[in-house]
Amino acid sequence: MYTLSAILVAFLVLVICLYFYSEYKDCPPGPWGLPIIGYLHKIDRTTPNLDLMQLAQKYGPMYSIKLGLVNIVVISEAKLVRKVLSQDESLARPPLYTFKIMFGTRGITGTAVDLWRNQRKFVEKFLRTAGATKTATNRKTIEEYIRKSSEEFVQYVHSRGNRTIVNPSEAVMYYVTTIAAVIFLGASFKRDDQIQKDLTENLDKIVQLSTVSGPLNYLPFLDFVSKYKKMGNLYEQMIKDIKDTLEKFINEKMETSPATNLIGAFLSEMSKNDCPEIYNPAQLKQLVFDLFAASTETTLNSILWLMLYLAKYQEVQNKVRQELFDVLQGKTPQLDDLSNLPYTKATLAETARIRTVVPLGFPHYATDDIVVENVKIRKGTIIMPLLWAIHMDPEVWKEPEEFRPERFLNDQGKFLWHESFIPFQTGKRMCVGKDLGDMMVFLFFATVLQRVKIECGDSGKIDFSYVCGLPLLSKPQELVFVKI
Repeated sequence: MYTLSAILVAFLVLVICLYFYSEYKDCPPGPWGLPIIGYLHKIDRTTPNLDLMQLAQKYGPMYSIKLGLVNIVVISEAKLVRKVLSQDESLARPPLYTFKIMFGTRGITGTAVDLWRNQRKFVEKFLRTAGATKTATNRKTIEEYIRKSSEEFVQYVHSRGNRTIVNPSEAVMYYVTTIAAVIFLGASFKRDDQIQKDLTENLDKIVQLSTVSGPLNYLPFLDFVSKYKKMGNLYEQMIKDIKDTLEKFINEKMETSPATNLIGAFLSEMSKNDCPEIYNPAQLKQLVFDLFAASTETTLNSILWLMLYLAKYQEVQNKVRQELFDVLQGKTPQLDDLSNLPYTKATLAETARIRTVVPLGFPHYATDDIVVENVKIRKGTIIMPLLWAIHMDPEVWKEPEEFRPERFLNDQGKFLWHESFIPFQTGKRMCVGKDLGDMMVFLFFATVLQRVKIECGDSGKIDFSYVCGLPLLSKPQELVFVKI
C-alpha cells in the first residue's frame, strides 16, 4: 500500500515537473525563491541595483526573478532592452502599488496604452510649441528663462561671499521647480513662496519613500499590516497634498492661462476636442503632476551628482571651464553650442552613466507573450530594464567605477556616443521630456561654471554613496562655491 502511494506521489511530482519544464523551458533562467515572498528577502531596499546586477552576472543579460507574488524579467543589455521595448506588447505599465497611488490611470506616466498614445502626441506637440525640444525652432524664450534662473543661482551663491559653504540641494531644487512651473503651470515662483516650498518638500519626501523594490509593490496583503498601512497612508496623503496644490494652480488658470504653458494648452484642446473621456480636469491634474514631478526630480538629481563629481575631480572641472571660455568667449550659452563642446558633453554623459538617475529603469508590463532571441517573456510579466547594470558592465566600460569623461571621446577629441548608453531608457515609451532635461542641465552648468568654482566641503571628501529609489538619491552634503 505504502509502495503504491509512494509511486503515485512520485508520478504526480514528475508530471508537475514536466508541466513546468514544458511551460517555462523557453523563459529566461533565474534564482529560485521562497514560497509567497519569492526572492524579495534577498534584495536590499537601499541598493537593489547592486543585488540585481549581481544576479545578472550569474544568470545572464535577461533573467527571471520572482519578487513576492510578481514575476519579473530583468534585462541588463542595451541591445536586448531595445528589442524588447520596441514591441507593442511591452508598452503597458505594471499594476504596482507605487504606480497605482502615484499615477493612477490618468496622466501620461502610468496610463493604459491607448490613452498614453493620445497624450504623448499632445505633450510632444506642446513641448515643441513651447520651444522645449532640441528640434524646436523657437527655443530662444525657454533658453533665456533657463539662463536667467541659472544666473539667479549664481547670484545666490555670490551674495553669501567670495567663498561660501552651501548644501546645494535646496537652491538647485528652487532652480528646477521655477523652470518647471513656468512651462507646466504658467507660474513664476519667488524664493520665499510658501507654495513652492510645500511642493518641493512633499516631492522630496515622496521620492525618498518611492522605490520599485518596496515590499508593498509585491506583497499587496501587507497593506493590512499596521506598519505598512501607516506607511501607505502617509505616502498617499503626501501625493494627494501635491495634487491638491497643483489643482489650485489649474483652477486659478482656467480662464486666463495662455497656450504657451501646459495648463493653457490642455484647456485649449479641451475646449475644441469632443473627447471628454480624455480631455477633462482629472486628466489635466494628473498630467501636470506627472510632468512637473518627473522634470524636477530627474533634473535635480542629475545636477547634484554633476556638482559632486566636478567638486571631486577638479581637473575635469577645469577642462570643462576652459572649453567653455574658449568656445563661448564670454557670450551666453545656447543649446546649439553643445555640439562644439565635446569635453563638456562627455562630462555630462559620464556623470549620467556612472550615477544613472533612474538605475532600475522605468518598468514595463507584457500584455502578451514576447519572444526575443528565442527567449520568451510571458504575458503578465513585469519587464525591468536594469540601466545601472548596463552602464556599469565591465565588458562594455573599462573600469566602470572610474569617473572618466574621455571614454565618450574618440581619438580626435570628438564626442563619441555609445550604443550601451541609454540614460533615458529607450523604445516607444522613452522619456518624453528628455530634451528639456538635457537643456536644463547643460545651460545651468554652462552658465554657473563660468562664474563659480565648485570644491569639496571642509572635510575635503565627497560621499558618492546613494539610496536607490525611483531616482538615484545622493547623500546631503555641503560644497564650497568660490566666486570667479
